[in-house]
Amino acid sequence: MPTVTQTRDVPATADAVWAVAGDFSRYGEWNITHVEFPEGAPQLAPGVTFTEKVTLMGMPGEVTWRVAEIAAPRILAMEGDGPMGVKLGQRLELTSAGDRTTVTLTASFDGGPIIGPMGDMLAKSAEKAGAESLEKLRGLVG
Repeated sequence: MPTVTQTRDVPATADAVWAVAGDFSRYGEWNITHVEFPEGAPQLAPGVTFTEKVTLMGMPGEVTWRVAEIAAPRILAMEGDGPMGVKLGQRLELTSAGDRTTVTLTASFDGGPIIGPMGDMLAKSAEKAGAESLEKLRGLVG
């Protein structure tokens, strides 16, 4: 099961970071894999499910997400079902130190189609996307 983690320090409070990262009407401003929410941006709460169209490795896909954990302004964890039976996980974690916040984004993938070389390619693509997304997030709030 490939898992990738990216971390960035942001010169802003956790509340300021969360105001952007936890507002899914602004999700596409920083998350580069996001294409759209077909039913509109979800209101995040434990157990909420929603659909997201994404692009990863240059391929479009659709993920049905469930909010597994949310504790504003610190944690947002989601579990998803993607194309071809792939299971996904995404965790955004904010650790505050005064007016600076460490933002950690972890993505995990599991399922038959991503065993072997495909999993390695997916992990590399997700690692790059996570790094670019966190840079965009830092630019929006930092």
